[in-house]
Amino acid sequence: MLSRVGKYEVKQLLGKGATGSVYLAIDPFGQREVAIKVLEKLSADPEDARRQLRFFQNEAALAGKLRHPHIVSILDAGLEDMSAGEPLRYLVMEVVDGPALTKYCEPAALLDPMKTIEIGYKCCKALEFANTLGVVHRDMKPANILTRGIDSGTLDIKVADFGAAQLARSDVTQVSGVGSPAYMSPEQLKGEEIDFRTDMFSLGGVLYHLMTGSRPFDGATTYQLVDNILNSTPPRPSQARSTVPAALDNVVMHALGKTRDERYSSWDEFAEALARLLGQQRSSKDLSDAEKFSASRRLSFFKRFNDVELWEAVRASRWEQHAAGAMLIQEGTPDEHFFILASGMLKVTQRGKLLNAVSAGECVGEMAYARRDGQPRSATVTAIEPSWAMRMRVQDIDALSESCRARFNEAFLSIMAARLAMLGGRLVAM
Repeated sequence: MLSRVGKYEVKQLLGKGATGSVYLAIDPFGQREVAIKVLEKLSADPEDARRQLRFFQNEAALAGKLRHPHIVSILDAGLEDMSAGEPLRYLVMEVVDGPALTKYCEPAALLDPMKTIEIGYKCCKALEFANTLGVVHRDMKPANILTRGIDSGTLDIKVADFGAAQLARSDVTQVSGVGSPAYMSPEQLKGEEIDFRTDMFSLGGVLYHLMTGSRPFDGATTYQLVDNILNSTPPRPSQARSTVPAALDNVVMHALGKTRDERYSSWDEFAEALARLLGQQRSSKDLSDAEKFSASRRLSFFKRFNDVELWEAVRASRWEQHAAGAMLIQEGTPDEHFFILASGMLKVTQRGKLLNAVSAGECVGEMAYARRDGQPRSATVTAIEPSWAMRMRVQDIDALSESCRARFNEAFLSIMAARLAMLGGRLVAM
């Protein structure tokens, strides 16, 4: 086994394939564990060897670019001179310590449909982000979606393996005919033009498999499989598994449209269709990350946050539902919380006098972050109607990345400027 690859100290072998291996290693500068995928030898077949090199070049070209909470980060790439024969090509990636979704495609290990919907939502947001960089994955399948924490009650996913990706404006020659046949779209099989809707079809197939324990299209031979993908319509998921909501049938079957135009027109449209299902089916007050993200994306407070920054903010917040009349902040009491209103309406009063009404997308209590002096609150904030609010503390913001903190500061300044302008208007009118 290798003891070192480049600057990385190898700890153990994680897995081995026909042409390479994956190792757990230590980054001595970042002081963190990383996974290193090593291409140890090229195929003897020239065409296969060409494909292997193109896949390696594709992923290497994306190093440092696909930084998203639901995409496996490619941190580094390099060549190690072995002094004899082919150099050792390697990719350095973040470590994801859970199994791939293939585990949960087995009939005995199927997930609750609501978890499948949340997985679909997070995949949509990851692939939407990749598409903004001109990247189409082209090989979406359960094995390329890694998980973390599903069995312990939490749920996180990471889309992996962009080796087969189509890169817009890339200097790397594209490889045709890539993808896993069982999840390939009709246009891929026919060698036609592809775009983000090609990944949509494949993701629809993955969700179908997760929900039912069987692929939407199958065949005893490759020819039969291809013919089924091109010409047959699979049974609706709820026919194969009674616990699948009938409304989810429509979402998945829409993604599995035979032509690109029959599918969703954008990743956002696909994601919102899934988010609506989460809202319809859940009665618990414990919202999923997908629901929180979807609701936050519609709020004016977060309009300048990119997806990466918004995921960070959502995960740092605590979401609470407040009944009409509930008090969020009480004047005269010290605390470091502020709230961003997701839905409903709040009122701000001082010694019983109404100062302001707060609508969805606005925040209250942000002076605790601006002042940082621990002084008692000067006003009371009460829910006028049932309201959802994101609750955060000063230290929650301080722990965020620099870019995310900057976005919060921009949002706070914008709201304060608007309130000063409103106050100035009231003074003029007096």
